Amino acid sequence: MPYSRVVEVDRASRAVVWEYRDDPPQNFYSPYMSSAQRLPNGNTLIAEGSFGRIFEVTSGGEVVWEYVVPRFGSFGEGVGLESSGWAQNAVFRAYRYARSEIAWLRSAT
Repeated sequence: MPYSRVVEVDRASRAVVWEYRDDPPQNFYSPYMSSAQRLPNGNTLIAEGSFGRIFEVTSGGEVVWEYVVPRFGSFGEGVGLESSGWAQNAVFRAYRYARSEIAWLRSAT
């Protein structure tokens, strides 16, 4: 069964120091476009791109929250994979920003 995983590798030793897989593994699968971001609290933000799922896991692999994009649409002609001819809720990637990094979004007081 195909499945996706998030792997952290120590650059010096090339050893895997952390890995996330779902249980069962095939519950987390994106054949293209996804992302992962280690957060300051030690958790990891994961975007399961093909299926519009964004979720956060602890270092122990516990999912602490998730969001599934509810809006489905088609890619434009000539964009995406051949298998993308139907409506999808795909996301390219996701980032978590600290409040200090988006101060310009706060309304003036």
